[in-house]
Amino acid sequence: MKVREAMAKTIARAKKSDKVADVARQMKQEDAGFIPVVDGEVLIGVITDRDIVISCIAEGHDPRNETAEHLMSTRVTTIGPEDDIEEAGRKMERQEIRRLPVVENGRLVGVLSHGNLVQATKNKTAEKVTEGVTRGA
Repeated sequence: MKVREAMAKTIARAKKSDKVADVARQMKQEDAGFIPVVDGEVLIGVITDRDIVISCIAEGHDPRNETAEHLMSTRVTTIGPEDDIEEAGRKMERQEIRRLPVVENGRLVGVLSHGNLVQATKNKTAEKVTEGVTRGA
C-alpha cells in the first residue's frame, strides 16, 4: 500500500508569521497536536503542542506575541505519497515520531499519522511505532 492511500489529505496549516496563540487555537479546533508550517504550499517546519508548552510558555514567552517561526522545528522527517506504507512505519519507529508530513515535489500534500498507519495496516508495523513512542514518553 502507498502512503497516498492512507494519509490525511485535508490538514490544518500555519504560516511562519502566525501567532502561537492562534496556532494553539487551531490545534484545539482541529483536535491536533501538530501543525505543519508552510510558505505557500512548501513545508518549512512543524509546530507541536509540546513546542508551545516547552519552548514558549515554560520559557516565559507570550504566545500572543511569539510567532510559529520562532518555535517550529525545521528539521522535519517527511515521506513521499508514492512511498510504501511499511517504509513510513519504519521511519516512524526509527525516529520515534507519530506523524509524517507527506511531501511531493516540495509541496505539502498530506500528513500520515500513527492512527492512519494503524487503520491502513492493522499489523505489527503500527505496534512498533507505539512501542517507540511509549519508551520516549
